[in-house]
Amino acid sequence: MRRLLAVVGAVAMIGAAVLVRDGVLDGGGSGGGGGSGAGGDGPTRLICATELADACQALADEDGDVTFDVQPAGDTAELLTEAAFDPADADFDAWLTLQPWPALVELRRELAQRGPALGETSDVLATSPLDVIGPTERLDTLVGTVCDAEPETPVWRCFGDNAGADWDDVGGESGWGRVEVGFADPTESATGLLILGQASAEYFGALGGESFARNDFDAAFSSWLRAIADSSPNLPSTAGTPLSQLLQYGLASWDAVGDLDWTADARVQGSRDEDSLTVTYSSFMLAEVVAVPVRGHGLPDLSGGGPRNALLDAGFTNPTYDIEPSRSVSPINPGLYQALLEEWELAS
Repeated sequence: MRRLLAVVGAVAMIGAAVLVRDGVLDGGGSGGGGGSGAGGDGPTRLICATELADACQALADEDGDVTFDVQPAGDTAELLTEAAFDPADADFDAWLTLQPWPALVELRRELAQRGPALGETSDVLATSPLDVIGPTERLDTLVGTVCDAEPETPVWRCFGDNAGADWDDVGGESGWGRVEVGFADPTESATGLLILGQASAEYFGALGGESFARNDFDAAFSSWLRAIADSSPNLPSTAGTPLSQLLQYGLASWDAVGDLDWTADARVQGSRDEDSLTVTYSSFMLAEVVAVPVRGHGLPDLSGGGPRNALLDAGFTNPTYDIEPSRSVSPINPGLYQALLEEWELAS
């Protein structure tokens, strides 16, 4: 397994306010009634984004008062946005997820003229770069020949430009069929949303402090998104994420898929296809893990080892923001993420 592309900086994703108290996360919301973890005492029930299942298991193993359910971020966001959702009656206390989902929930509630559902978002607990994974020969050809990419060049703009093309028309072998690149459904997956954001930022050239906006979306961008959405190898949905499909079906599936770095490393290493797959950094943004309480609920003292330790044990890395000032702010705010999701749904 080889790495082709270096990390291109690291961008802090825009989120809600942060609150850290001596390493102890606290539910900073007000209003509503107390849930099982209100006030930081007693058992706590978490909902964990699918990507964080291992981290939540580590937290539960560390603290016998913590229980959790695993759910795609999009499903949790839908639950929290419903008109019928009442924080006072919630049967869970907090959400462990990736940015920007907490801010997206509050944006959607605000647009629907509903009150806040969540308290204040924690400081970033851990991070992971975003990777590209694929069969080595095809990924080498796609990155090096088709995209003519330098080691530190983001590649999703080029991937989208060539998605769905016949391989023999772009420099590959005719037996490879079509160029098939993709990522998990961004309307459901926390990781998929981040990769959609990164790919779109690359499309608009918003890589070094530049920005883009919804009014930049045009027919060419819609066509580019549609090419990515349509390049799927049409495998059974029960096969799971594109990375799961790649590991299960090998060359009969994807040519390149996006996922979290720690997920890719953990799943590719030791797999039957480890020697035939390449994992590459292709990230100018970082996935950021945060915890956010349901409004009026709280988290217990997790400083005994701490949530970060559990996340690190699960494969994430400590937050690092020793980066260029021009890369310290994401080009994508929650409103723009919402617009990208709406554009993606139209494209797919």
